[in-house]
Amino acid sequence: MKNINSYPDPWDLTYFLEVAKTGNLSRASEKLGVGQPALSLAIKRLETLLGVDLFIRRSRGMVMTESGNVLAKEASGLLAKWQDVANRALGSTTELRGRFRLGCHPSVAIYTLGPLLKKVYQNFPQIELELVHGLSRQVGEKIISGDIDFGLVINPVRHPDLVIKKLLDDQVGFWKSKNGLDDVLIYNPNLLQTGALLKKIQGKKAFKRTVTSDSLEVIAKLVESGLGTGILPGRIVGALTPDLVLQDRYPSYQDELALVYRHDLPSSAAVKAVLEVMRGLGGHVIRLGESK
Repeated sequence: MKNINSYPDPWDLTYFLEVAKTGNLSRASEKLGVGQPALSLAIKRLETLLGVDLFIRRSRGMVMTESGNVLAKEASGLLAKWQDVANRALGSTTELRGRFRLGCHPSVAIYTLGPLLKKVYQNFPQIELELVHGLSRQVGEKIISGDIDFGLVINPVRHPDLVIKKLLDDQVGFWKSKNGLDDVLIYNPNLLQTGALLKKIQGKKAFKRTVTSDSLEVIAKLVESGLGTGILPGRIVGALTPDLVLQDRYPSYQDELALVYRHDLPSSAAVKAVLEVMRGLGGHVIRLGESK
């Protein structure tokens, strides 16, 4: 076994992960904005450091070896730990600089992130945010595990390691355009709110046909086109399709959007600055029933 007495460069790991993801130097180069020679050198440095081949080079692309697969599974965690160490090292200073990971559902991003990112980037030129998207429960899990620094989470699960600060309320309900079809229901089956609402209307036989999509944005636009009734959060409607009408004869589900982070998040000046901006989101997001 090779005796490794040095450490990989974080950028080499970042380049390796992108090549591993795309399986192609050209596509990885385009996505990262880095020349192919730089990617090849980064991979070569890692292979030299570890003493193993990470890829098999073929005419159609790059195929990972067994060693490459092992590194790919662990590299993201290594980079996250490195970023955490870097942020903690800055925690004892008053410098407003650092790079942090912010997680939220893509739909939440539509009505929150514009004002947030603009304020952060205008006022703190040495602070950067990396966005991570997924279901709110997935974002919460990543905050607990330390993979994300803070998040905007819908209906967060209480956990002893978490700080949860409520920002605003929302209402998930049945929305329809004025000329929409009456017998078609459009919804995202992956959301807990959807499941709860579907249970409440069981037996009413209000809808004969359904359309499912994992995108709330697509659902909003389909409803706007007149396809049928959609299960949607009011703030998504306000941001994308403000002319839709809430169907009061059907039940609704009350949502809570909260700022979530770990108790042990480093208390650097940069962290405090970003958290302060995020706490003020309630006064800047699109309100229920309000158009852009």
